[in-house]
Amino acid sequence: MATVPKFHALKKSEDTGQPLSWGVWGKDDQLGMLNFITPEATVGAAKCVKRGVRFNLDLPLHIPYSLLTAGGFLNRQPPKHTLEGQDFRTLYIRDDKLDEFYLQGSTQWDGLTHIGSPQIGFYNGVKPEQITFEEDTKLGIEHVAEFGVVTRGILVDFERYFKKTGRAWDPCTGDRISADEVEACLKDQGVTLRQGDILCFRYGWTVALFAEQDDKVRNSWFADGTFSGIAGDQKMWELIWDNGVAALAADSPTMEASPMIKLDNMHQAIPRLGLTIGEMFFLEDWADDSAKDGVYEAMFTSSPLNVRGGVGSPPNAIAVK
Repeated sequence: MATVPKFHALKKSEDTGQPLSWGVWGKDDQLGMLNFITPEATVGAAKCVKRGVRFNLDLPLHIPYSLLTAGGFLNRQPPKHTLEGQDFRTLYIRDDKLDEFYLQGSTQWDGLTHIGSPQIGFYNGVKPEQITFEEDTKLGIEHVAEFGVVTRGILVDFERYFKKTGRAWDPCTGDRISADEVEACLKDQGVTLRQGDILCFRYGWTVALFAEQDDKVRNSWFADGTFSGIAGDQKMWELIWDNGVAALAADSPTMEASPMIKLDNMHQAIPRLGLTIGEMFFLEDWADDSAKDGVYEAMFTSSPLNVRGGVGSPPNAIAVK
């Protein structure tokens, strides 16, 4: 494991003065903060398994866009699933395919080519012309697939915590959660962060998605880009970096609060820190179980699609307690 400087000691970018982690894990690194997941972190995660209970963290691929009016968000739409088949001798042979399959259209990882800066490029100085989808392409999701994500996942259940503390909360209003509130929720849940953790923020957005019966209202969320979540300021960057957090995920479409502040947002940390971001994770079953037993840690696994140069992927994620 490379020696990792503290957040305040990271070099600064020329365009905005924000910290850069470039070179921390070598000039050719393809993983960014996922490097915090060491073999020791994986061994520690395995110790979280006490009951063998498993929780799927992926929504069905057609959610949420099947719940919106066509064109409700960019060009994305649910994948079109086609069944093909033929009879061969004594066998029925069936095959299927997906058309219009957006790799970031449902539960997803935003990989390291999802966001770049026009001034400085992508993570670790990768230039747009180096993202080719060919053999020499850089920062693709296939590196995450080959790395294998097995670490400790922490459920941070803001929806229940705010209900408990009386803090007003609506996952669809653009409300911002401070770094201090993140730490307070973790403390309330009895969680101390360890290097390699993946934080999974539950805002209650998927509950609202399924509860809302008017697709015009759902459309407005996406059209306005209004979602509540964590703030993206430098204090939040410092919190995750200095604790060795490997990735962030949430049950909302943007993971962080949106509309995003121009520079103080977590998506800026994709090219600058090498942060992998997960969105629209399904956390309800895990959260219900944790509310019952008071245990908010689990072994977290993710095996994204091994797509050369992929910008993102369904996470194929599971939490095991």
